[in-house]
Amino acid sequence: MKLFLILAAAFSVTLGAAIFAGTQVINAVERPTSTSTLSIQVGDQTRSYEVILPAKPLPKSAPIIMMLSGKAASTSQEINRDQYLPYADADMAELVYPVAIHESWNVGSKCCGWAGLHNVSDVAFIKDLIPKIDPGHERPLYLVGYSNGGRLAYEFACDDPGLFDAIAVAKADPMPGCVVSTPQTIIDIASLDDTWVPYKPGEKGQESPPATVQFARLKAADGCDSTTEVTKLGNMTDTTWTQCANDTRLSFAVWTTGAHNFPRPPADYPTAAAVTWSFFNQTALEPLPKTK
Repeated sequence: MKLFLILAAAFSVTLGAAIFAGTQVINAVERPTSTSTLSIQVGDQTRSYEVILPAKPLPKSAPIIMMLSGKAASTSQEINRDQYLPYADADMAELVYPVAIHESWNVGSKCCGWAGLHNVSDVAFIKDLIPKIDPGHERPLYLVGYSNGGRLAYEFACDDPGLFDAIAVAKADPMPGCVVSTPQTIIDIASLDDTWVPYKPGEKGQESPPATVQFARLKAADGCDSTTEVTKLGNMTDTTWTQCANDTRLSFAVWTTGAHNFPRPPADYPTAAAVTWSFFNQTALEPLPKTK
């Protein structure tokens, strides 16, 4: 009887392991995207980046979205926060996440965090990465930067206009000396209650200028006329200028709440991912695609 019980227990463990393994195989087969961690040599540093690809090959019309994370966030945390993954799941886009060193980006003047203090060559990293992910610039290439990543995104808008087809900056200001002077397609994301980047003059914040002042500078640089399209949905109002110099566009998406967070549910509706996707691709604002 004792031998029988031992054999029965062993069979049960083996069966359970087989069922678990089978579940893992099924999940792997049904997984709609693949993630690869790759590396590139930038000067004397080896830098990493993650690429998330849909299961199906993408046409050349499908965009590449590069996301620059906020400070103190790992790549996996940023992927969970910004919610662009459903667009890869739905075979609509390729996602690229450059990996920040010590979860920070160097934007000059010892800002921000470890990367700034150690003068990490983040601008060179992104420039060297672009031809790796989009050889010959055959695909629409969009850049999204949040907070510390948004400040780095502004570095390209200031110094390398045209490097990206469009840029989204979420809750960030350019560093002093970084002035956007060439017309570019940019969406600026703000919140009325952001105490880090104040919304308007007279409000307290850690960065300068206020969001309304910075957007007015972008609008002046783009030479936009008075033609606007206004979308109000949930706690967000998005004002878009479609008639700007050199066929560029500008958008100012403002949430009433959300503080300094990247806009996402349940606090914010719609998501910043959906708003930026609509702006980038000039499509109607729709909910995130349903995951498979």
